[in-house]
Amino acid sequence: MDATAEKAKRNVPVLAGQSIVSQVAWTLGSPSVVLPFLAVSFELPMFVAGALVSVRMIGSMISDFFLAQSVAAKSQKKRAIALTEAIIGSCLVLAMVAAATGVVPLIAVVFVAVFFVIGLVDEVQNLMFTDLLGDHVHSRSRMVLHYLQLGGGGLCAIGLAMLVHQITKENPPFSRHSTMIGVSVAFFMLSGLLMLAMTENARSAEPANKTGPKAKLSFKANARGILGMFEYSWFRRYMVMRMLLVAVSLSVPFFALIAAEAHHSSARGLTAMIVSSASGYLVSGPLWQVVNMKSHRAVMVVGTLMVAATGGVLLAFHYMGIDHDVHLHAIALFVVTVAVTGISSARKLYFLDVAPKEQRVQGSAAIKSFTRLLAVLLSAALAAVAHMHEVALAVAFIVAASLMACVTCYLTMSPDREDSPRPQN
Repeated sequence: MDATAEKAKRNVPVLAGQSIVSQVAWTLGSPSVVLPFLAVSFELPMFVAGALVSVRMIGSMISDFFLAQSVAAKSQKKRAIALTEAIIGSCLVLAMVAAATGVVPLIAVVFVAVFFVIGLVDEVQNLMFTDLLGDHVHSRSRMVLHYLQLGGGGLCAIGLAMLVHQITKENPPFSRHSTMIGVSVAFFMLSGLLMLAMTENARSAEPANKTGPKAKLSFKANARGILGMFEYSWFRRYMVMRMLLVAVSLSVPFFALIAAEAHHSSARGLTAMIVSSASGYLVSGPLWQVVNMKSHRAVMVVGTLMVAATGGVLLAFHYMGIDHDVHLHAIALFVVTVAVTGISSARKLYFLDVAPKEQRVQGSAAIKSFTRLLAVLLSAALAAVAHMHEVALAVAFIVAASLMACVTCYLTMSPDREDSPRPQN
């Protein structure tokens, strides 16, 4: 026990540094903000730029469905996690190499492939990290690591984005963009190296191996278990709210797309988007932690209202033809990043409050299955709307869905954590 405690204590600073470096890498090369912005700047069709969100989610769905058991059975995970960081960095390099050719069909094909691989690898990494942190880091330290990642990573990303902007502001757009992606790739590689520095206990995966044969279920059995969750009233209420929140979660990539449409040729456009999203992560941690302690409903209602109000203001400025200032879109992206981050944490905590212990795992699997499928279809539909008409119409749909989600959260959720509703069958 003493040796295990000593290992855990030694691993915390290593993982703290790795998580901050990884956050910087993900912020500077964000698949939700930076890559869609670059897709528009490289003159990809708007449908392709918007559909990249769907492509990434399909990759994540495949990882969850087909790779979860093999991930759990892996005896040591730090090398695999380091490899995923290197793969993601390599994907970004491949995207920029394709962009350098200037051949739009090739860029489109490579971007689609890159987003699929990033979705696949990122979800595998999330599964491995969940297992690794559960085995090697205590609960309180995990919480500290989470807020260090958001705060430290956000601050470093802001500083680096501003530094790169100052160095490259006189350069052509491709040079500026490739430099930013290059810095992101360097941090992905550094994150992988730091991951290798932790001390891992090989015995952490033994339980997964023992339960391996029992975990093999047929597709029909999985589907029956998922559909069976609708027999429970708590699940039906939660699903109504959760389905509406899928549209709210799409606000970040589609707000980034409308910003890219207006500012993809600006020397400050990409930097402003990175700084605003990084600032959103920085602010959201301490802000929502305080509110979440008192009321999950308050976070959900305020967060959805923030998305709706910001989208409404953005649309008003857009149709009046006065949305040419990059600061307007930067502020909008900052607000929705704060809102979506808060909503994401609150809905997960609320699920733990209302889901009975014996139905928690099956309920979580059912929710992931339905919401990811809806997210793929909805993001593809919004991408088609953005391509055939304009991105503003997709934003208008997100605004309407956010208002509906706000009302639903207010009516279905308990106002206080202490008075969370008892699950009912």
